[in-house]
Amino acid sequence: MNILAVDDERLPLNKLAGQLEIVFPRDTLRCEQEPYAALRWAEELAGWGETLDYAFLDIQLGSMDGLELAWRLKKIFPHTVLFFCTAYNQYAINAFGLRAKGYLIKPIRAEDILSVLNDELGDWRQAEPDGDGTPLPRVRVQAFGYFEVFVDGKPLVFERKKAKELLAYLVDRHGTSVTTEQMAAVLYEEENYDHRLKSRVTSASSSLQSTLKAAGAEDILVKSWGRLAIDPDKIKCDAYDFEKWDMAAVNAFHGEYMAGYSWAEFTTGKYVRMEQEQKNRRGFFK
Repeated sequence: MNILAVDDERLPLNKLAGQLEIVFPRDTLRCEQEPYAALRWAEELAGWGETLDYAFLDIQLGSMDGLELAWRLKKIFPHTVLFFCTAYNQYAINAFGLRAKGYLIKPIRAEDILSVLNDELGDWRQAEPDGDGTPLPRVRVQAFGYFEVFVDGKPLVFERKKAKELLAYLVDRHGTSVTTEQMAAVLYEEENYDHRLKSRVTSASSSLQSTLKAAGAEDILVKSWGRLAIDPDKIKCDAYDFEKWDMAAVNAFHGEYMAGYSWAEFTTGKYVRMEQEQKNRRGFFK
């Protein structure tokens, strides 16, 4: 598929591109700051007999506003699915007048894009095989920014905050199993470990397992007597991809990892150092 992103400001465009690469990891993404350049690329696509599948457009673009750009793109590709990305709510009515499928308010995250895709287009993309023919994991984990989990593209809703945090910690451990006492030390840092606290941790663990089971994703957990772990091969995680220097994951990292969890600060620092080392080694700049 071909995806177009247009924003006349470089920083918001880079951030949007990083989120789009999470949602569309194997597709062609074209980013433009100038609307006329975007139109030229669309005309080239048409000349090659290709399609423009999705367009994510800012509203205020300087030489041409996003509404006019959308209108011109629709003349070339009537079936392009439009999304408007802006900080200005008042444009919503005009946007939907152009039959835009989604109206996204900045700052835009991957889960916002997925939510609109799921709401407006239904089962918009079936699970596709990876490059080696292996089916992609059904569970996708977003560790950069705030921790979120998606099963078959839909956000996973947790009954308890501690259950969600427990899963985040297991992801952070990269498959290394943890004991109930270790879980307690992370989830309840200031409390002494006793039978009462052990019971609370057990409840969080049970809640996590029930949530995953209801979503048909309980197989991502590896359980043994008094221990719990994640199976890294059964999830797709931006942090794991970052460690392989996958460019979509690299672009998605903006110095935040599992924000809100104090225990994640060590790993955050590790990723910041990794990023700087790779930049120095490869001469890479975002």
